[in-house]
Amino acid sequence: MQRPLEELAHEHRLIERVLAALEAAEQRLDCGEEVSPDLLEQALTFVRGFADACHHAKEEQGLFPVLADKGPMIKGGPVKVLSADHEAGRKLMRDLEGAIAAMRAGEPEGRVEAQQAIGLYTQMLRRHIAKEEEVLFRLAEMLISDEEAEALEAHFERVEAQTGAHERYESMVAEMERALGIGVAA
Repeated sequence: MQRPLEELAHEHRLIERVLAALEAAEQRLDCGEEVSPDLLEQALTFVRGFADACHHAKEEQGLFPVLADKGPMIKGGPVKVLSADHEAGRKLMRDLEGAIAAMRAGEPEGRVEAQQAIGLYTQMLRRHIAKEEEVLFRLAEMLISDEEAEALEAHFERVEAQTGAHERYESMVAEMERALGIGVAA
């Protein structure tokens, strides 16, 4: 069962780099410094294209249903909570999208709305990743058979074929880091 979980954990590391970039942008907004709406748009594109369309799709269409079939306590517990986190993240990204539009229109409240959406999103997603790695992945290691793991790998490959190359998203993250002077690419 290790390979599908290792892949998801590897993707978490890339997502955490974007969270760090968003946190740096939030801090700049808080200090009254300039933050480019283009940079925030790039982060939004990453979240929707990679974190949601690729990573969350692997979980929601693959891992979560396999684990939910293991019993009602798993389905109504960790799977339900983590699915709700994904929905909350989507709502916060819609909020960020609105804030970016307000910033582009020169509306001062856009900066405040962006800061709020980013703060809530980054806090929630950091907790979410911890829950997945500390609870869900441990359950998966104990409960998922080798055959189910192989099926998950095949599902993951199909999702990646639909969403595009990881390299594109990795270079997008590096570009955000360079723009903010942080992280691996600083």
